[in-house]
Amino acid sequence: MPTVLVFLIDLLLAAAAVEGAGLLDRQLPGHAESTLGLEGTTVAAVVAAFTAALGAYLTGLHAPTLILQHKQVVARTGLVAVGTALATLVVAYFVWYQPIGRTGLLFIGLLTFALLTAWRLIYARFIANGPRVPMVVLGTGPVEQRFARRINGLEHTRYVVRGLLEGGELDPGEVGEGTLGIPVPEGVEVPPVLGGIGDAVELCQREAIHHAVVVGATGLSDTQVAALSALQAHGVRVHTAGTVWMTVALQVPIDLVDARWVLNTFEQLDRPGAMAAKRLLDLGVASVGLLLFALMFPVLWPLQRLLDPGPFFYSQDRVGFGGAVFRVHKIRTMRVAEREEQRWAATNDDRTTRLGRLLRRTRIDEFPQFWNVLRGEMSLVGPRPEQPKIVEQLEDEIPYFGYRHLVKPGITGWAQIHQGYAASVDESALKLSYDLYYVGRLSLLMDLDIMLRTAFVMAARIGSR
Repeated sequence: MPTVLVFLIDLLLAAAAVEGAGLLDRQLPGHAESTLGLEGTTVAAVVAAFTAALGAYLTGLHAPTLILQHKQVVARTGLVAVGTALATLVVAYFVWYQPIGRTGLLFIGLLTFALLTAWRLIYARFIANGPRVPMVVLGTGPVEQRFARRINGLEHTRYVVRGLLEGGELDPGEVGEGTLGIPVPEGVEVPPVLGGIGDAVELCQREAIHHAVVVGATGLSDTQVAALSALQAHGVRVHTAGTVWMTVALQVPIDLVDARWVLNTFEQLDRPGAMAAKRLLDLGVASVGLLLFALMFPVLWPLQRLLDPGPFFYSQDRVGFGGAVFRVHKIRTMRVAEREEQRWAATNDDRTTRLGRLLRRTRIDEFPQFWNVLRGEMSLVGPRPEQPKIVEQLEDEIPYFGYRHLVKPGITGWAQIHQGYAASVDESALKLSYDLYYVGRLSLLMDLDIMLRTAFVMAARIGSR
């Protein structure tokens, strides 16, 4: 379902929740003149609607990968409902000057939770029990088989690969090899071979298949192009495997990167206006970030000196845009004797100090990197910069790892909000699939999306303590 439509549904349901809360509140004895009267309900409904819709978006409740995870839906919707009730209370008290009663606030939270949860569970049931959307994959090679098994192994999509067609596979060298990054699910069988590419139109009409997938758009023979054209002409939509996977999983599988993806990415990055807007955003937010850091410094510096004497800042070489090496600056979060050791970072790194764990959890240790952003060495959003030795290792072991250097590294990024730390080659390959998605779809709106989600994650981490 389109994100805009999900946002609008949340908007309307949250407004309805407040209207319902006002109606219920006024039915209680002694509440006929409740703050949630007709005028008050309208004001509260506007506040709650936008708070709930934005909160649902920031918590990822619009994502297709979450819709069938019922426990996650309930937990995140509960968080959104609490936030909506509190935001309504704050606005009513400080802007409207009419505090909302406890029962009215309770009704707002409960009805927001009930409506936002109910429509998602109903929609999820429709997806789970509704008709599957069959697809056919052109080709029977290992890459085509892996793609088919990955799609059929997903639980959050209605797409299903019904079978493979002989004669549509690409030469082995035209797409990436291996299964690094996105694992192939165990227990999912390879779909059967339904026929040859020459029979594609007849087969799709007979089996009521309206979607065909080709692994790559480059290197196709005249016969393959003719078959694809015939399918399109007979109402069968033709997709590339990369486009399908990006839609359902928000990643770019390493073994589906081809020349077409690379050329499209070059075009996406060759937009001076978009890059100028991104730079202006970097300068504005980095300036504010450095100001906040200056305010925190008088507290953090003596606290670190007391708990773990040593240098306050920590600088280290990292690989940035175009493979250039630069010095990144952070607040030191590790013990002095071990800070120069180059090894994989982890969420619960045993080298981290007590204060360092708090700084990492809240991302305050990253604030000095706003200086790198001002200098143009980094951006607010982009792939996280890695250490030179680790980059050298990963470029040897992971195809296309260097493509993440097509953009400036960032303080936060698409991979960070979906995966977090990578502590092995396999995890780095999975992280790369998210980085490549960002590189291929970079835009100012996507940067703002990532920044908002990062802010939410930081607030949630602080709250969990």
